[in-house]
Amino acid sequence: MEKVIVINATGLGYQVIKALAKYGIHSIVIYDKDNYEIGRYSKHVIDAIKLPGYIEKPELLLDLLLEKAQEWSGTLVIPTKDYGVEFLARHKEVLSRHYLIPTPDLDVIQRIINKKTLYDVAGRLGITGPKVFTPGSATELEALEGRITFPCLLKPGLGHLFFRRFDCKMTEANSFDDLMRNYRKFTGDFTNDEFEMMICEIIPGPDSKQMVQYVSYIDRSGELLASMTSRKMRQDPPIYGQGRITKSEKVTDVDEKSYELLKELGYYGFSEIEWKYDPRDARYKLIEINTRFVFYIGLCIACGVNFPYIQYADLVRNEKIRVDSFRENVYWIHEYKDVLHTALHHRMENLSLWDYLRPYLGRKSFAIFDPRDPGPFYHQWKEHMGNVLKRRLCASR
Repeated sequence: MEKVIVINATGLGYQVIKALAKYGIHSIVIYDKDNYEIGRYSKHVIDAIKLPGYIEKPELLLDLLLEKAQEWSGTLVIPTKDYGVEFLARHKEVLSRHYLIPTPDLDVIQRIINKKTLYDVAGRLGITGPKVFTPGSATELEALEGRITFPCLLKPGLGHLFFRRFDCKMTEANSFDDLMRNYRKFTGDFTNDEFEMMICEIIPGPDSKQMVQYVSYIDRSGELLASMTSRKMRQDPPIYGQGRITKSEKVTDVDEKSYELLKELGYYGFSEIEWKYDPRDARYKLIEINTRFVFYIGLCIACGVNFPYIQYADLVRNEKIRVDSFRENVYWIHEYKDVLHTALHHRMENLSLWDYLRPYLGRKSFAIFDPRDPGPFYHQWKEHMGNVLKRRLCASR
């Protein structure tokens, strides 16, 4: 039986599981807590192993993989979270003796996940991003007063670590006092900048519709096997968040410089590069790179680019699947998140009824709903409805 190991099976992990199941490939899921791990209920999962605390104590995951090395020998290990990517890269030498590890070396991953070094590399290629400031002390920050335009974003260079601590990707500052207060909070009053904080300008305009994504798979020889582009239409949450509606679209402005940047970084495998259109100079600006499969991976599959299988064929079967086109104007819809945020935030988004309905009336792919594999969809809604009831009961007391 052909199988892979999927580290974490939330909505993204489940879409990877489904993509590989189309080719008869089953999945073993390793997860740390019950919340949101809906992929373990899929009929395509042959084993689901709960390993509490391995995110905080990664040696637990390493011990499990080494303990299972003989049983799982030669199996491809697929991370679906940033910390999973970093874990595999950090322990690549020892794990590669027993498993197929898709990630590049740790130094490559660290250059990408640390936005400070990423922007430095991009700058050498003439690729611009938002204006960034990185004060190392209160005095240096005070010297920037008058140079920073508000509102601005206070973002971590090491976003995956910041998210685990604060459950958000960034914070918005609307005044200098607000910025100073938050900078002190996140850096231990400038004594411990463990997240490598930086101040970023906000590129004018909404992320929805101005944010585009370039996704690709590059093999270890540096050949680009497949790529496609898409546009974020609605997001979760509405201001700064993941796309909950994404549409496939050719955006040729970012193709060449995306591949050039990945080559300069020495990166191979699957990746996503996020760009935002800046109306001030009519150019796309680099936002970030993700080094694992992305939340809307189901869109790629619906457009004829099955990246999880392209990776599997390359690393397990030594087959090169080359895809040079994709279906355009296909929508990817995260059902639960779109219904929830449409109900809660429709006034903030300022969209017409037609804007809301259009994705559901065109060519589309749903993130979770699959009548042939109903378990994950059922458990997702069961869990979320349970959370809503708990909050209401707590509020009524």
